[in-house]
Amino acid sequence: MATFDETVAGAYAGDQGLIEGYKSLIQPSNMPTGAQLAPGLTQQQLDAQQLLQSGLGSYQPFLTAGSQAAQAAMAATGPQAMQAYMNPYTQDVVDATTADLQRQFGVQQAQEAQRQIQTGGMRGAATRGAIADAELARTQGQSMADALAKLRFGAAGEAQQAAQQAAQTQAGIGQIYGQMGALAQTGLQGDVSSLYGMGEDERQILGQQNLLTYQTPFYGLGQFASALQGSPSYQSYGQVNPILTGITAAMGGGGAQSIFG
Repeated sequence: MATFDETVAGAYAGDQGLIEGYKSLIQPSNMPTGAQLAPGLTQQQLDAQQLLQSGLGSYQPFLTAGSQAAQAAMAATGPQAMQAYMNPYTQDVVDATTADLQRQFGVQQAQEAQRQIQTGGMRGAATRGAIADAELARTQGQSMADALAKLRFGAAGEAQQAAQQAAQTQAGIGQIYGQMGALAQTGLQGDVSSLYGMGEDERQILGQQNLLTYQTPFYGLGQFASALQGSPSYQSYGQVNPILTGITAAMGGGGAQSIFG
């Protein structure tokens, strides 16, 4: 009957012993490959790359529209800008006002002529009638000029106010487009980063699973060897994949953040 020492020696050196078990595990065919320990990009990460490429410059239309709105705002503040906002009916009002005044002036002139006839005044150069006619014409001309100037000044003021409001509106629109462009870019970066990060989590898990699949037999043989020595160990493998750990450290510990911001 074999002694305990002989039994232990057989467990180490026999055809099915620990030594042969360790030898089989370190055969190239049983060792994990670099692709298994450090898997390539996952589908989510490839999708993130495609999303980033397809979304590059997606904010540009907003910036272009914002630039055009800003240019329109600047144009609406120029000295000739109010011409575009002049009321098209202003001239109609001027013409109607002129016609009304001219009718009134005609009535006044007729009344003045009738008054001079009734009072026996003489008409002609250097007469009292001529002086009265000249004063009436001057007063009528001044009234005409004042009335038309008031109309045109009011129309110009309204046009200027409209131009200023248009400039403010266009400037506000330009700012909104700029904000939309920034939001579009930030949203794209956020989506890409999230999608890439999820893929990186999956890649890390796959690499760790492959490593632990390789390590598990060593753990079992180690437990058996400890039992044969009379001091079984109950430690479990808690190692992380050294290759992936090194990659993460080299990338600044950020994974997706290191590549996509």
